[in-house]
Amino acid sequence: MRYIDRNRFREAVEAFDWEAIKQTQHNAMNGMTIPQKKEYIRDHPEWNQLQPLMRNLSHHKCWYSEAPIGNNDFEVDHYRPKGKSRQKDNYTDPKSKSTIHKTNGYWWLAYEWSNYRLSGIHSNKLRRDRIGECEDVKGKGDCFPLDLINGRVANDEESTACEVPILLDPLNPVDVCLLTFDKGIPVPATNDPDEIDRVLQSIFYYHLDLDQLNRDRKIVWDECVEHIQDAKEAIDNSVTREAKKGLMDKCFRELRKMVDSERKAYTSTAKACIIVYSELTGYDWLKLLVRTL
Repeated sequence: MRYIDRNRFREAVEAFDWEAIKQTQHNAMNGMTIPQKKEYIRDHPEWNQLQPLMRNLSHHKCWYSEAPIGNNDFEVDHYRPKGKSRQKDNYTDPKSKSTIHKTNGYWWLAYEWSNYRLSGIHSNKLRRDRIGECEDVKGKGDCFPLDLINGRVANDEESTACEVPILLDPLNPVDVCLLTFDKGIPVPATNDPDEIDRVLQSIFYYHLDLDQLNRDRKIVWDECVEHIQDAKEAIDNSVTREAKKGLMDKCFRELRKMVDSERKAYTSTAKACIIVYSELTGYDWLKLLVRTL
């Protein structure tokens, strides 16, 4: 998961004049019953017009998994589901039943740009991992788990400020920092039990532990380790202070490329690798790079 700047998103949407399109849809639904509005929304997926600008914001990568588009079709996901909203009673149990929070979903947010997230189909659709051995069905679908101890479900057309979402949000920089990677495997980056639960549920619902994603991130991790270890050997064997500085500069430039979101996929994995190695004995020079990430 990589942070998407909400202000840049807003500016792009405003330049597109989305407000006029949204108002047209709301005017068309005026006077309809909720079932009629839901049918209208299904037949008018105008949000797809925003896909190109959303792809540009993430350099053509999924906002949840940071996977490149490749052969993986992208969809505009409604963070709060537009049709029906539910959560599994026990997400760790494949046979667990679900609790429906909103039968009609957040239909009034169907055309709100702030409810849109760019998602690959593996994160957005309910499906099992066809490459890995796991038979569990994962993916977000119409799931939107909520913390009902510290919040409540919003009523129709009410502000959602009363809700406490569990799923990590790529538009929230604090949420993004809660997720990291260990050799390409997604893991919590916090010791807070409540936040750990949020991360684990997000990994499940966004299908971030998809076998192919784990493999691709492991490739990035290993490449990053190779750069770091080659640099360490050269730096440790450098004869002069100037030579050491030159080698450090070369290493920094190579590793900066790996965390450059415009050039690479899975840059969060590369960043996690650099942070891990910077804490190891003998890699103090790497801490300087971490400050610039």
